[in-house]
Amino acid sequence: MSYPATMTVERPERMANWRPIGNMILALPHYVILNTVLAAAASVTAVVAWFAVLFTGKLPPGIAAFHATYVRYRARTFSYMAFLTDTYPPFDFSPSTDDPGGAGITVGFSPKLEGRNRLMVLFRFIVPFAWLTLIGMMGPAYGFELPAWGWIVALVLGAVLIPAAVFSTLAWVVSNVAAVIGAVAVIFTGRWPAILFRLTAGWVRVDARLWAYSMLLTDKYPPFSMD
Repeated sequence: MSYPATMTVERPERMANWRPIGNMILALPHYVILNTVLAAAASVTAVVAWFAVLFTGKLPPGIAAFHATYVRYRARTFSYMAFLTDTYPPFDFSPSTDDPGGAGITVGFSPKLEGRNRLMVLFRFIVPFAWLTLIGMMGPAYGFELPAWGWIVALVLGAVLIPAAVFSTLAWVVSNVAAVIGAVAVIFTGRWPAILFRLTAGWVRVDARLWAYSMLLTDKYPPFSMD
């Protein structure tokens, strides 16, 4: 399916039996970097990008390249954790919309830099949606309740993302079921069943499209498809 964010990964003929467990452990450094340093940096640049596109109709090329790198890093990390590939992803943070290779998967982008849909961007402000949701979940443990207006702001500014996020969650559930069954197959046979591999890879692809759209790399809505 044609989309400005693409993710392709080839099913290996054989895979070491220890990969389903080993890959998850080996991927921990990437997972920590993704959800700390990169996530924090992406939150800041997402705010800058939102205002830039909203007021100028243009996405700065440097920010587009960094956002592409962030989404690619997500896809590489999750693909390796899901033992879709046995190639260890490099610690590559060089901003680029083109995949430099070397990770066992290919994640490419065709960002739209000019002529942006400002109205769609207005209701695609992922940062407050994500952070206010996190505050709402963790706040009660520290005696803090998120006020009603906070939820309203989050829902309004992130409204466009909600259908795609719901689909991504459903795809994630399907992918996890497929990955568990696939893990058993790989552990005992060293082979990935084709349909289970496709379903497991499907969520990584859906996630890459959702984040490419969320990070304003494109105005084209993510398709409701795992292919």
